Amino acid sequence: MIEVPEHLLRRSAEARARLTGVALPESESDVSSSTAPAATAAAVPVPTGPVPIPAAAAPPPAPKPVAAYVSAALHRRRVPVWILPVLLFLPIWAIYYVGYLENPPASSEGLLAEGEAAYALCASCHGGGGSGTGSGRQLNNGEVLLTFPSREQGADYDGVAGHIAWVANGTSGSQGGSYGDPGRGRVPGDFGIMPGFGSNLSASELVAVVYYERVVHGGLDNEAAAAELDLLEEFLLVVSEQDVSLADMQADEVQHIVDEARSVLEEDLEGASG
Repeated sequence: MIEVPEHLLRRSAEARARLTGVALPESESDVSSSTAPAATAAAVPVPTGPVPIPAAAAPPPAPKPVAAYVSAALHRRRVPVWILPVLLFLPIWAIYYVGYLENPPASSEGLLAEGEAAYALCASCHGGGGSGTGSGRQLNNGEVLLTFPSREQGADYDGVAGHIAWVANGTSGSQGGSYGDPGRGRVPGDFGIMPGFGSNLSASELVAVVYYERVVHGGLDNEAAAAELDLLEEFLLVVSEQDVSLADMQADEVQHIVDEARSVLEEDLEGASG
């Protein structure tokens, strides 16, 4: 604590007396006793109440709940690293795939379109897509070519001639113990009755439906289909020139006309190359 000199206390008391109109005390000790506490109090303030405790900091606000879709996105499985090269390769594979797709072996006009229209007579037994029914054998997925294989694809048995004779004559007009490729073991009548269409269809329609079945259901490749198309068109020219009915021909007779047609094509090919 700091002591205030007496003369200063006296001077302060006089000034206070002038301002308040209160008479000065007689002795200096009174002045000292009356002013010392005030001076001391003024010099060093003493707190009279309890010391305030600073308020505690407010707790941080609780985090907002995470939305379900955000939580699902955060916890979902990531794309594995190995899938990246696969995804990069897919566009290249798609380009190659589209590039190697083969066009239809024939246009929508001509013999193929005529055969598609004539096939409506066959669909009731063999199915519209050639899948077969209870009364007609399956033709699609190459089944028809297993019974009547294409010599244009290297077969020993001439399926074109046998196919034409079978559609023209059916079960009742077929001779012998089997039809089609002998290794196939097809016996007339062992899977229902096949009607003959030689008297219901013209030669062009009959040949066209055979071509349609071989290309669409059999799946001949472009080269073999084009070769058979030339053969069947030449076959129709020979039939027209000889003025014969396919309904009256057995497989060996049809084979004879097919051989004539092939000979003409071979001669034309040799002449063109010479």
